[in-house]
Amino acid sequence: MKKFAFLAVLVLLTVSASAFDTTGFQIGIWPSTFQLVPDEINVSGLKLNLPFSRNDEICGLDIGFASSSKKTAALQVNLIINRNHDEYSGIQASLINQNGNANGIIMGLWNVTDDKTHGVEVGIVNGSTEFRGLQVGLINYTEMMRGLQIGLVNIITESVVPVFPIINFCF
Repeated sequence: MKKFAFLAVLVLLTVSASAFDTTGFQIGIWPSTFQLVPDEINVSGLKLNLPFSRNDEICGLDIGFASSSKKTAALQVNLIINRNHDEYSGIQASLINQNGNANGIIMGLWNVTDDKTHGVEVGIVNGSTEFRGLQVGLINYTEMMRGLQIGLVNIITESVVPVFPIINFCF
């Protein structure tokens, strides 16, 4: 009876996702072939990446091994990679974090944002085109900065002091 109830809930979630372009639950093994709902269905709720899934938009909790999306507003904790092509907002933790634009707290070994980051980055290597906030890592890189870098090598290319060890800042 419990197995039937669980299957009924999964079927109901999948049917509602197809009807409304949003689902509350996603399990992915590999996109697009082996995931509960297709890539273009947005997730507002729980997304499990076992090991990898992709959806256009995610809002809620995104956990597992590897995740990809266009836009995410979530607590995103994946062991290998978090990849958000357009925008990310929230708290992010992974070995590799790649974002188009980011707002929030980003923690990982390698944190790279293609354009603007607002918030805190903590990692071995942190990089962004424009950064507002705090970068803490061995190597911190940005072109434009409004904030503080703490690390072994700190680079702000558009600054009076473009490279400085331990602490660099620009306001």
